[in-house]
Amino acid sequence: MEALQLLKFSLKKERLNFMAGWATSETAMSAVPEPTHDLLGSLFMGDPDSTLDTILNDLSTYDHEN
Repeated sequence: MEALQLLKFSLKKERLNFMAGWATSETAMSAVPEPTHDLLGSLFMGDPDSTLDTILNDLSTYDHEN
């Protein structure tokens, strides 16, 4: 009877494991992604204050047109 109870418990536990297949491997977590082009970051490579002023002026002009 005890063996049957243990078998029943193990089957129930396996069936109700909602996280099965969702685990992320350690190699996937430690993988470094390929570098992408940072278009926004490249805007600020020169003079960041001037670039920010230009962006804000363009946005202000766009807001006043609408």
